[in-house]
Amino acid sequence: MADKKYKVLVVDDEPQIAGLLKVCLEMHGMTVKEEYDGSKAFDLFKSEQFDLVITDIMMPVMDGYELVEKIRKESNVPVLFLTAKGDVLDRIKGLNLGADDYIVKPFDPMEVAARVLSTLRRCYGYDRQEEGKELICGSLRLNPGLKRLYKNDESVELTALEYRMTEFFMSNIGQVLTKDQIYEAAWDSDKFPDDNSIMVAISKLRAKISDGENDYIHTIRGLGYRMEEK
Repeated sequence: MADKKYKVLVVDDEPQIAGLLKVCLEMHGMTVKEEYDGSKAFDLFKSEQFDLVITDIMMPVMDGYELVEKIRKESNVPVLFLTAKGDVLDRIKGLNLGADDYIVKPFDPMEVAARVLSTLRRCYGYDRQEEGKELICGSLRLNPGLKRLYKNDESVELTALEYRMTEFFMSNIGQVLTKDQIYEAAWDSDKFPDDNSIMVAISKLRAKISDGENDYIHTIRGLGYRMEEK
């Protein structure tokens, strides 16, 4: 199972089909959102972060081809086309627009799930062994294999420095870490930053990972910083 690593957008003008895919993918641990026309789907895509999109081709308002064209201007997120059309030219058009795979209706939901997992492995390097390497603190979950941090199962955008700091803190939960230790673990420079630079970097990271109930990184006056769930 994907252990809710991934968030998938399913777009189909037939609610029964979208619902069937949602149930199947959720059985594999994914978070799934549904939309029933391309225009609303694109609005949702812009407002939330998705790891993969499954879209029908023939839809009202905006068809799947136009949706993928718009998505490709914004993102390289993997896309699977889902359609009743089995014509070779339709498949070629979809793939040329940037689709990663093409599934023809009627389909077996388990086959779709297998194709989704295969695409995720190919695009994000996911495999079962990486699940055991995850670091967890409260609502935070860091996967070193994927170099990704999740907060409440939503991906958090981090700079390279912020990622290295987060990995160091989450590998040493409950321990007081000095500024020297944080610098050695996270800064890619031979020149030691001043105290203010470290404080600013930690402040920005704290703002990103706070979940409203926990700031996670706590200042230990005169000693350094400690990550813990409070």
